[in-house]
Amino acid sequence: MGQRNCVISRPPVDAPLTASPTQAPRQAQGQVQQAFANQADWESVWLGLSQHPIVQDSYGELLGSMTPEAAKVLQVRTMLPMAKHSWAAKPAGALPAKRAGILAGYRGFAQKKGIEWQADAAKLEARGDAVWEAERGSVRRNVHMPEYYLACYDGPIHSYNKGNGEWMAAFDAPSAYLLVHLHHYPDVSPQAAFDALHEEFDKLALAHLGSITARPLRCLDMGCGVGTSTFSTARSLERAGSQGKVTGLDLSDYFVTVAKQIQKERKSEFSGAIDIEFLHGDALDLKTCGFEDGSLDLVVISEVTHEMPKAVSEALFREAARVLAPGGVLGYLDLNPAQILKDNPVGALVDRVATSNEPYFDQYLELDVAAAMRAAGLEVVENTWPHHAKYPTLESCSLRFLVAKKPMDLGLSTWTGSWTLDRRENWGAYLEALGVPEAAREEATKSPDFHEYQVTENSFFMDHRIPAKSVHMRYTAFLDNVWEVAAYQKPTAKEFSDEHTEAKQTMWRHRWVKFPTTMETILGEFIGPGKDVSLMRELTGPDEMKMTVTVMDKETGKELVAPCYTWMKRTGHQPPKNVVLELRERFATGESKSLEWRIAAIKKAGALIAENVEALSAAQAQDHVSPSNMFGASLMVQGAVAFYLSSLPSWMAASTPAETVPPFMQAGPQEGEWEVLPEPKGVGLVIAPWNAPALLCVLPLMGMLAAGNLCVIKPSEAAPASSRLMARLIAKYFPDRSVVVVEGGREVVEDLIDSPVDHILFTGGGEIAKKISALAARHLTPMSLELGGKNPCFVDVAEPEQLALYAAEIIGTKSYFGGQFCQAMDYCLVHEQVFDEFVLLLEEKVKALEDKRACQMINVGHAKRVKSLMSGLDSSLARPALEEVEEDCVPLTLLINPPHDSQIMQHEIFGPLLPIVRVSSAAEAAAFVQGRPKPLAAYCYSPNPDAWSLFRNKSSSGNLAVNCGPQRMQSNLNVGFGGVGESGYGYSIWGKAAFDDYSHKKAIFKGKNFAGSVWGACPPPPKGAGKGK
Repeated sequence: MGQRNCVISRPPVDAPLTASPTQAPRQAQGQVQQAFANQADWESVWLGLSQHPIVQDSYGELLGSMTPEAAKVLQVRTMLPMAKHSWAAKPAGALPAKRAGILAGYRGFAQKKGIEWQADAAKLEARGDAVWEAERGSVRRNVHMPEYYLACYDGPIHSYNKGNGEWMAAFDAPSAYLLVHLHHYPDVSPQAAFDALHEEFDKLALAHLGSITARPLRCLDMGCGVGTSTFSTARSLERAGSQGKVTGLDLSDYFVTVAKQIQKERKSEFSGAIDIEFLHGDALDLKTCGFEDGSLDLVVISEVTHEMPKAVSEALFREAARVLAPGGVLGYLDLNPAQILKDNPVGALVDRVATSNEPYFDQYLELDVAAAMRAAGLEVVENTWPHHAKYPTLESCSLRFLVAKKPMDLGLSTWTGSWTLDRRENWGAYLEALGVPEAAREEATKSPDFHEYQVTENSFFMDHRIPAKSVHMRYTAFLDNVWEVAAYQKPTAKEFSDEHTEAKQTMWRHRWVKFPTTMETILGEFIGPGKDVSLMRELTGPDEMKMTVTVMDKETGKELVAPCYTWMKRTGHQPPKNVVLELRERFATGESKSLEWRIAAIKKAGALIAENVEALSAAQAQDHVSPSNMFGASLMVQGAVAFYLSSLPSWMAASTPAETVPPFMQAGPQEGEWEVLPEPKGVGLVIAPWNAPALLCVLPLMGMLAAGNLCVIKPSEAAPASSRLMARLIAKYFPDRSVVVVEGGREVVEDLIDSPVDHILFTGGGEIAKKISALAARHLTPMSLELGGKNPCFVDVAEPEQLALYAAEIIGTKSYFGGQFCQAMDYCLVHEQVFDEFVLLLEEKVKALEDKRACQMINVGHAKRVKSLMSGLDSSLARPALEEVEEDCVPLTLLINPPHDSQIMQHEIFGPLLPIVRVSSAAEAAAFVQGRPKPLAAYCYSPNPDAWSLFRNKSSSGNLAVNCGPQRMQSNLNVGFGGVGESGYGYSIWGKAAFDDYSHKKAIFKGKNFAGSVWGACPPPPKGAGKGK
């Protein structure tokens, strides 16, 4: 933009923010001060204006509430038109003489400070107008000059009557810039002061480029003038060891021409690692200069914006943000309005604008640079000032530094893909701390390292390979800062030696440091007692990851070994190998077909429950699972373990079916023999529900393992604590990853089914089951569905004592599970002869629950769904009357004779509501059940065997319980449990039925006498065929 090397910041004047009309004018000292001394006493004018009665009446309160800075800006803005009018009324030569006096004052002052201003300018001028004009002709491009800039190109700025459009301003610029800022470092030479200032600024900006500096950089100096800041940036980049290109861009063809000449003169100062070029162009339209979106790593704006209207400065920041690549940095240096407003009288600021020394400076005083950067989409990371040793506060320094960064478009998906080792720094220190022999450290540092990631909000999956050490690990780690057994258990210090050691268990925890770009892993006492290792993974760009390893004192956190770094570079965007494919490859080894493998796996599943009853109970309580206590379930699991272990040998054995082909059609009495071999299907998928999140993960898993399958478990996301604990425990008890937990929602299920798997068990509701079945049908994947439904409960005529027992069991079961149980009684069909009596008994049992009547649902959403089933029903149907409960609770309530077409009679309740329907007989009850979708279980409480027969023969259900509740139906492992019709199909939960469900019965015929029977396709091979000679 405009050349800013001649910008002169007037030495501070010790004056109050509002000058008193009686204040004596400051004595002018030196040529510069004398040149400024003849300014009007605008403070007195303002005071008179602001104290006018009309102004005070209308604006006195507003003026009194303004900050000193805002008040001074208002004074400048108010006085400025009068100042311009005052100068216009003077003789024609007055204003040029004023500018000439200021310029002469600067030149004289520079000479006293050891700056050879006039000599250096004369040296440039001596090349001759013809040479300069010829070079300007080669530099000049067809650039449209914005109106604001044209006024300072053809008109005055910086005391030059033709501003940026004349040679003298360009020749003076290098010396002027040295003069302007030498007071920041007064104890060194002007050139050293300039170098110190810019080196401090450059380092501040470059520090935020991070590892980007390791590759060739693309940099731009917007409004470079004669290149003073351009050269500084290039020098700083070279000192940092970087390579790349820095372009200096300016709207003044005069300044760009001089910059190119100075570049030639200073060529020997640079190594050539950074290519420097200068270009004539408009920084507000960088596309015409060849800079596309996201094409630059670093943009510098050094003392440019105070020469622009405020709106133009804001547009400049937007253009800088456009051309910066994600992670790119904007370095900004300019005058500090806070110091200027504090230390300069109104008159100096007014004249600064009125004389066209800096015609837009009044607008600059109102420019909020940080806000403008943020509005442009940048993140401000530094807002400071130079030389803190001299200037203790921002308000005491006439300059300010800001550094902003363009946010990288980095998200969780950026992690996904494959990464390989790029380089390491200080790795030897870490290896030494590990105890790696010195002779092996170089090999260890250079050893290829390959990572594959897939990251979610609360976990990450990693496939880690170090081929040189035969290391290949796949694991899921949870980003919740909870200690758990680490996947890395081998003592790393011994990996590079022949010394034999036993692997030791290591604990680790993981957390987000900055979501979603930085995560930390802490390995507890990884290299010795009291010494933790911190591994920080940070995305520094779309294709680069920085890993920082630090050895710390466990108690104090003090660094024991300085940070060591590994940079990984992306090699692909594909996610890690699908977990189903991983298990399928493992299954292909055949290891799971053996009896020994299956027994060991079932024991692990049993131990997972038995050894973690308290933790599982706590997790289920946290998830509002009812009941949450796992003690009873753990006994069921241990019984199942014993049953499987004793039964597996016989189940796995091939059976021999009888031959049905008549002997005359066989090729002799020894033609062959049949056998049916149960073989595992491959990789199973268990999609578990939330109402028994631990039990219904492990029970089906045991069936899968008994059949020799490997398994993926997808716990319910509606029970997050249980899901996470199950994921941890499966990883702990199955470190070989023969069983894997994958957490998530619908998308995860869809991906797993599409993998595809070899068998699916889904436990849940019918509507979701239909969707899952449709997905499975695309791959013809067999399924087992455990769905539930509207389970009827018939209560027949019985003695009062018997009715009381029925009522106790029904209400006890409904209350214990809160109705959130696939086998729960959904509604009762009660014989009319005992209807009223039985309703009273039920009501008494409900009232006796007292506070326990309120059943906690799994979440608020489910509670609302259950309550909504009562909408449209008359409140008088509810017994006992409904009461207010917590939002996530539903009171156990009887609903007496609701209409048969009401919502509550059409949809599975899965909650503590119990419709009671009057029937005239057991036959009517059986017909009622038969006329509706088939339930998972039907209950018949009756002393009459005829009623049992009716339900046995005249209704269809997955299971029938006569004079017992669901618990008794779950007690015999020899009996399969499954649904029919809309309540599901298959026997997926336990026992021989589950083994059969998860096995393929492969029929095998082994022919012994292939003598041309009608069933044969060709004769047997001759004896000895296929053997070598």
